[in-house]
Parts: sequence; C-alpha cells; structure tokens
Amino acid sequence: MAAFFAWGNTPNSFVVGNGSLLDYQNLPEEYAGKFKSYEWNAMTLRAFYTGPQGFHWALQPGNAWSAVAPTTLLPFLKTQHVVDRPSEGTPRGSCQYVAFTPKGSAWFARYSNKTCLWGPPDALPSTFLNVVADLEAHHPRKDECIDFAVFGAHELLLLRFENGNSGMFLPDDPNLRRRISPDLVVEVEDRLKDGWTLGNRTALCHFDSARWFIEWKRGASAEFKYSAGEGDAASEDLKRISKVLSGVGNNATLVADHQAADLAAANAAFQGQIMINRILTR
Repeated sequence: MAAFFAWGNTPNSFVVGNGSLLDYQNLPEEYAGKFKSYEWNAMTLRAFYTGPQGFHWALQPGNAWSAVAPTTLLPFLKTQHVVDRPSEGTPRGSCQYVAFTPKGSAWFARYSNKTCLWGPPDALPSTFLNVVADLEAHHPRKDECIDFAVFGAHELLLLRFENGNSGMFLPDDPNLRRRISPDLVVEVEDRLKDGWTLGNRTALCHFDSARWFIEWKRGASAEFKYSAGEGDAASEDLKRISKVLSGVGNNATLVADHQAADLAAANAAFQGQIMINRILTR
C-alpha cells in the first residue's frame, strides 16, 4: 500500500509509512523488530492492523500473513475456512481485514468472498452487538453486509457497509459517551454529512479517543485526518506523522534517528545496570 498508519499499545506509540519512508516510536516487542529491520514497510505490507497486548495482523503480497492474536481468532485467519452456517457450505476465501477490540479478547474479520466472522459475543461492545441485532432483523445480508469495522475506546464504533456508506455508533451509557473525544465526534459527523466514507486505513487508539487516524474517501478523492492527542509529546508525534505522510525527508535520516535513539536507550540501560551492581556489591 502507498501509505499506512497504526497505533501502538502505549502513549506516544505509533508506526507510519509512506512509500519508502517509515517512522515509528515505542512499538510493542511483538512487531517492533519487523519495522526496525525494515522487513515491513509501506511497500511490503498490503494491510496492517493492531490491537492491545501486542496483537496485530499483517497482510503481505500473495496473501501471506503474520499475526499475534487471541486464540479464538487464529483458526479463522487461515484461507478457505468454511462458514459456521452449514446450510451455506461455502468457503470464506482469504482474510482481508481484521479488527481488535480495545480489551483484546474480541475481534472482527472480513473475507474475500464478502463474508465476515466476529466474536466472542460476550466480549464485544454493546454498540457492535446492537448494530448486528438490527441487521439480523432487517437486512437480507444480515451481519455479512458489514465491510469494515473499527473499535475505539469507550465502545465507540465506526462501520462501513457493502453499499459504501459509513456510520458512527456511540454507546447508550452517558458516562461512556461523554468520555469520547468531542473533536473526533464532530470530525466524523461532519464528514459523513458531506458524503465521505471510511477508508481501510482508518485506525482508532484503543485506550485514548483523542488519538485517531481516519482515511476519508469520496468518489476519486481521499484524505487523511488525524489527531495524536494532547500535550507536547503528542504535538511532536503529530509533526513526525505529518512529515512522513507528506513525503518530506528521506528514509536514511529516519533510520539514523532510530539507530541513535536505540543506542541511547541501550547506553542508559547499561549505565543503570552498573549503578545497580555497585549498590548490590557494597
């Protein structure tokens, strides 16, 4: 893909790629090495989605994939998994999209033959279950018409359907609703009113609704809108993200910056260990 973005598991944790440019910070050990070695970048990944606890799903050319995911999901990432409804009896084809819920125990997967799976039901947010119940009752394709799902903090849910329309679904609980970033709500409401729909590179932070990245599409137009949250560190993150997406700079500089940061961290850890050893040997 030409560009991609994903949130990590801690504040100020992200990865962004655009062509040969790649920048990242504080990534979980479950996939940090893939980016540090430059094995994964915008030119070698067809899709990359993340969740809590280092969960992720990476799709490469030829439908090769790599994942760290809940045990309930892993069997369903294999190509040609047969549907659970025996009366249909058709294979699902290859997995094309995976979304993780903020708590990490539930997920949504979409397949190449326009079917989907999700579960476990008792771990999914009420917003998703309410939508599914309505679709099961009123839509001929039932939940299979869900083309794309993004789970956010405080049960916020973004969906795109097979007809191209998108929607935002907020929790009924007012205590949860008031914790969702007003800027995010306004951004989505205004865009949907203007006829935009969600692109596949949309990502919501699973613990902070003020951190969001949305790909908007309308006709032949596509735009990225994003927020890295509040504070000085978030402002610096925003600058780094914008720099890569705008194609400014070169990858050699970014790699050198990361190598210098890794070396500084290693030196700090080494000095800390020396101090501990001195204390213990006194």
